[in-house]
Amino acid sequence: MDIAALGSSPHLDAIMKEIDEHGLKEHALDLAAYGFTVVPPEKLGIDEQWTGRLRDAIMRVCEQRNGIKLGDWRTAETTEKIGGNSWSLMKEDDVFAEAAMNPAGLALIQFLLGRSAMLAGLTSIVKAQTKDYFHLHSDQHGIALGMGQVAQLCNASWLTTDYIDADDGPTILVPGSFRNGRAVLPHENNPENTPYHWVHLTGKAGSLAIWHGGVWHGSSPRKRLGLRVTLVQVWMRRHMQKINTWDDVPPDMLERHPGLEHLLGLDQTYPMGQHNPKTRAEKDVHMLPGTDPFA
Repeated sequence: MDIAALGSSPHLDAIMKEIDEHGLKEHALDLAAYGFTVVPPEKLGIDEQWTGRLRDAIMRVCEQRNGIKLGDWRTAETTEKIGGNSWSLMKEDDVFAEAAMNPAGLALIQFLLGRSAMLAGLTSIVKAQTKDYFHLHSDQHGIALGMGQVAQLCNASWLTTDYIDADDGPTILVPGSFRNGRAVLPHENNPENTPYHWVHLTGKAGSLAIWHGGVWHGSSPRKRLGLRVTLVQVWMRRHMQKINTWDDVPPDMLERHPGLEHLLGLDQTYPMGQHNPKTRAEKDVHMLPGTDPFA
């Protein structure tokens, strides 16, 4: 039985058709059951060359903004501070827009957040060798206690280097933890003694890892030589407060990538002045999710 063809839930039907077209049903099931999934590059329609473009752009911006030289990502042994000045990347390279608009990735993001989901923040992680775990936390900041079971936010991270095993210093996640509907408490956040079972996220370069904003996660120490390079997209429902305003994205980039303005929430209904010039259809993008979570 093809339920999506019955037309009973137009917004969800469209999402499910896209998930089916891209062969993503198992990944949608992972998101529903465990709260996270990893989509390999062959399902995303990308190749090693595109992944290299994305990795090179991240490293170039990191070097320029921080005044450092990282060297070869495969062998770098840098002790430089490389965690700063990493937000609001969209304006820096068209490859960041391409990553945001990947059709397969969007299908799963919208499965969690609805078709009105907006890209609320864009940052990178360039991680060298470390000794410590990064504490467990959730990304749905400000959500009232008990309201976090429904995804208000999701993390979509492009792995531009391999996450093979624990030595790569990958993300760690607590499967199903979004059902707790709350943030991690202080006595639970140390991965070395938390009472919750966590797992390592693994995937080859070019994969896209997506997780529900309420999933508890952190990272393990990186023991392997070289750098772990990741692009982190933070997607939100329209009522949430964006991280990046995107007022620095040049108009010509928006023209080159039709639909990017909507994905960045630049057509947002609120806040407004004394009069709201938006049409009813434009207002519905903000209003309809109140009755249909997939809108």
